[in-house]
Amino acid sequence: MKAFTILIFRIIPTNLLSRCFGYMAGLALPSFILDRIIAWYSAKFGVRTDEVACPDGGFRSLDDFFTRRLKPGVHVIAGGKKTIVSPVDARIDQFGAIEGATVFQAKGIGYRLDDLIPSGYHRHFIDGSFITLYLSPGDYHRIHSPVDGEVAGYFALPGKLLTVQEFMVQGVPGLFSKNERLISYIESDGGGVVAVVKVGAMNVGRITVSYDGVQTNRAFRRRMEHFYPPGKRPRVEKGGDLAVFHLGSTIVVLFQRNAVKMDSFAAGDRARVGERIAVFR
Repeated sequence: MKAFTILIFRIIPTNLLSRCFGYMAGLALPSFILDRIIAWYSAKFGVRTDEVACPDGGFRSLDDFFTRRLKPGVHVIAGGKKTIVSPVDARIDQFGAIEGATVFQAKGIGYRLDDLIPSGYHRHFIDGSFITLYLSPGDYHRIHSPVDGEVAGYFALPGKLLTVQEFMVQGVPGLFSKNERLISYIESDGGGVVAVVKVGAMNVGRITVSYDGVQTNRAFRRRMEHFYPPGKRPRVEKGGDLAVFHLGSTIVVLFQRNAVKMDSFAAGDRARVGERIAVFR
């Protein structure tokens, strides 16, 4: 049954369906309709509504709600120059060492760094370390910088939009390197280059970043790796805005060899924006 479900997801036009979903989610709706949809969605997916900062006049569309901000004080950013924090509210799925150029997607299933980042930049992370964070539909969908530093560049990679539910992660080798991605390269103040790989998925209308106009899941898109010239690199602050999922998906954060020491946690634990997940050595 699982194999048949995976086959169905491979066959259906997930990119087109996701663009349609993104378009519909962006439509302005009357408040008496939208409020009921948001209440249903929140109950079904366990949204922590007490944390939501409702804008003046309320939400105008589903996308406004998906990309909601939270009340001041909900996220507390861990201090320390060498501290690395979670960029998202999410479930920790995998973490650990990158074995040569192989990153682990699930137990016994890996994918290659040069498939995830198909450029020479992937060499920064050979024998490094990683953490994979899964955002559920009920999670807060904004992505924050895990470190202080400068954005050296980005890589926009068109790809599939297969669902990243657990059965697909365990059943489709290289799923994260097949799906659409938008990668931010950050040269940190703490010591080392960090890559924040934002992985698209089915019903993710698009991924946007705070420092540039690039976005994913457009009708006409192309692979594009861009580097900012020295002196013109966008500055990001630890815990500051980095990007937005217009619904939820998965983040893979990559670190260089011997650059960080991970904190103690287990797969399945929850992480919140600003909580310490590692330190630079």
